[in-house]
Amino acid sequence: MPAPPQIPLSVVAALALITPPSGELSATADLITELDTERFYGMVRLQWTIFVRARPDLLPAAWPLLQPWLGADRPDQAMIVAARRVAHAALDAGQLHLTGTPRRRDTDVFGPLLVALRADGARVTAGQFYTPGPIADVLAAGLTTCAQPGQTVIDPAIGTGGLFRAAAQTLRAGGIDPASMVWIDADIDAVAVACAAVNAVLWELGPTVALVVGDTLTDDWQTVAIAQRREILQIADRLHGAAFAADVLGTVARLVDAASTARAGRARRT
Repeated sequence: MPAPPQIPLSVVAALALITPPSGELSATADLITELDTERFYGMVRLQWTIFVRARPDLLPAAWPLLQPWLGADRPDQAMIVAARRVAHAALDAGQLHLTGTPRRRDTDVFGPLLVALRADGARVTAGQFYTPGPIADVLAAGLTTCAQPGQTVIDPAIGTGGLFRAAAQTLRAGGIDPASMVWIDADIDAVAVACAAVNAVLWELGPTVALVVGDTLTDDWQTVAIAQRREILQIADRLHGAAFAADVLGTVARLVDAASTARAGRARRT
């Protein structure tokens, strides 16, 4: 039985989140290729853990790609081996020379891959077709006409985010930082939305990105997307505060224990 598309997509995404030092792209690829199965598993988990900690607001959207690696159940060995083969193929094809450099902002690696991984029938049923970059560029030019920092860019059928990539590049060409904009998007395809969440980081769309899975023809999707983002950020803040408090209490406890041990040692000597 073939692996679901989120497995190879999650591996490509984990590799895309790596930014090697300048001049060390090939060396980094070699290091990853040399990892055994267990260390490869740990590397992918680490990449996704860093992603979650850096962008908790994107966790719900990106979950289909995170779940195989950070879910409650560890993936079976066969899946990890298959995922490692995917990584080797991507690295051999030169992925880091694209996603490991500023060129990552110029392309959507997930759109064509998701289309290729799905059978023709599934794509037709879902109405899923990849929008070529040049077409997205033309559409984005109209979408961002007279755009100003702080305005909202909306796409109710985002797919993997190709239109947002083009819009971000058009904004940059006009002297506007995409990170100054508000990006709101949705799609009925959860895996595509997960790819768009990763792309939002790769394309440096900034901190205000709201994505949701839903039918934009029937749902109040913009309100849902904004509310979901606000809720997950509130939860993340509470967890961060709890973790900080736990760290402080742990440090105090260690200091108290050390002081008690020192006092006991002095008492024995006297």
